[in-house]
Parts: sequence; C-alpha cells; structure tokens
Amino acid sequence: MATETLVILGPTCSGKSGVAARLAAQLGGEVVSFDSMQVYEKLPIGTAQPGPEELSLAPHHLVGFLSLQESWNVNRFLPLVREVIGQIQERGKVAVLAGGTGLYARALVYGFSLMPGDPALAQRLREEAAAPGGLEALRQELRQAGDPPGDLLQNPRHLLRAVEVLRLTGRAPWALKERTQSPRAGFRQFCLLPEFSALKERIRQRTALMFRQGWVEECRRALEAGLAQAPTAWQALGYREIAAWLKGELPGTQEELQTLLANRTIQYARKQLTWLRHQHPGAIPLPFSSFTEETPGRLVQAILDTLSSCP
Repeated sequence: MATETLVILGPTCSGKSGVAARLAAQLGGEVVSFDSMQVYEKLPIGTAQPGPEELSLAPHHLVGFLSLQESWNVNRFLPLVREVIGQIQERGKVAVLAGGTGLYARALVYGFSLMPGDPALAQRLREEAAAPGGLEALRQELRQAGDPPGDLLQNPRHLLRAVEVLRLTGRAPWALKERTQSPRAGFRQFCLLPEFSALKERIRQRTALMFRQGWVEECRRALEAGLAQAPTAWQALGYREIAAWLKGELPGTQEELQTLLANRTIQYARKQLTWLRHQHPGAIPLPFSSFTEETPGRLVQAILDTLSSCP
C-alpha cells in the first residue's frame, strides 16, 4: 500500500478535502493538493483551502505556499508533486491526492508531455491580450491552428498559455499531448459523485459560509497585495466579481453578489462533472445522494473496503 498513490476526485464542494484528510488519517498517510488555486497564500477562504480540522488529521502539502505574484501551471506542478509523492513514499507512508483541478490530476495519472514555456513570450502575450481586441485576436490565432477545445477559448489564462505553446513549437498544444485512457501504474482513483440537486444546495450553503467567514475582506486585502496583477491567482473563481463589486462596477447588494457567485460555482461544478466523466475512465465512482455529518466517514469506509478487496 505504501507505494500506491490514492487520488480523490470530484466536483467542487463535494467534500474531497474532508475525505482525503480522514482517509490519510486512517492509513497513516499524508495529503497532497492538486488544486491550482489552493497553492496561493492570502486566499484561504475563496479557494476553500483545508481548514483546521482537516489539517489536524494529517500533514498537508502544496497548500498556501506560493506568493500571489508567482505563476503556477501544470508544468510547475508535475515535477514538484512527483517529488513530494516520492518523499512521502520514502517515509513509508501513503500519499492521498485531492483537489479540483482536473487537468493536473489527468496529467499526473494518465500523463502527457510537458509543454514548453518562455517567460518573455508569456509577458508579451499578456500585453497583447490587454490591448483592445487582443483576446479575440489570440482566439483567432488559436483557431487557425485547428479545432481548439472550448475551455481554451473561454479561459483567458488557458488561452494565453495555448498561444504561447503554439508560437514556441508551431503546433497546437492539444496536438502535443500524449494522452492515454489507462492510468499509470501506482495510482488508484476514486471519484465523489453527489446528486447534482444536493450539490447545488451544498454550494449555496458553502458560499454563504465563505461570505460570513470574510471572503470580501480577504479579497480586499489580496487586492492591496497585488492580486489584480497576479499572473495566475487572479483567475481564481469569484475574486474578479468581488473586486468589481468593491469598486462599484458590479451593482447589487452583498447578498446578490453571494447569489451570483453561488450560481457561477454551480455552473463550474457542472463542467467539472462533464470533465470527470470523460477524462478519468479509470476512477471508481462513489455516488451518494445527500450531505450529512456521516457522509465523509461513509465515503472513507467505502474506499477502505475497495482497497482491502482489490489486490
């Protein structure tokens, strides 16, 4: 078991952090995040970093260690996460991975070749994107290279990264990826799949809690620390809307802002579920119908039962 890495997948707000921490505690293991935004300091509320209860159950890695001004992408993630997993296994412990960034999990478990990068070119692309009509010009450049996935066109950070790879290699990034449908040896994947109606209500409740915990003030402090100029952290869900609301550019009350962000998170969760269905065929599904205090324990027990019954 000590050489096998466990991966906990699932849409946002499905309870991955709690399940991973409890599972690691049961196995004497350590938790490793593969969430692209939980790596940043100063954003614990909005990125839903593991709380004191989870952190007390097991050691956690790759959470809240990166400054806002640093960029973070799958090319940086892969060598670092492999190093961390290796260190955990050298200690004779189990690495339990959890997070919401499907691309990172897919790259680690199924593999694709690392994309080249150039910081100077990346800066030029950010300047091009900021010019009038810049984003649309970059989208057109990418379209001319083939049939780009929709997320590359809609997410500005992904768009800029794709054009960077295209200009460096002359080939579209999706043509360079070496993907397979079989996970690499040494990984066991489990996917939390709550009923969507229950997940939507859970997202609304968690969004309300995040506002009570001070998400707006967290965003205000992060903006003072340079969040709006951050190359990657500025893409974290919700902060742009809160920043616009603080500036008076987004009308409405704080309650209306909360509703807006809950609805956008629900839309994001729906996209995540679609991704999980198509990109992680080797994952063992763990469906459940509701969220209760007993839910994390039942899911952990289901994982332990599966591990004990499978060689």
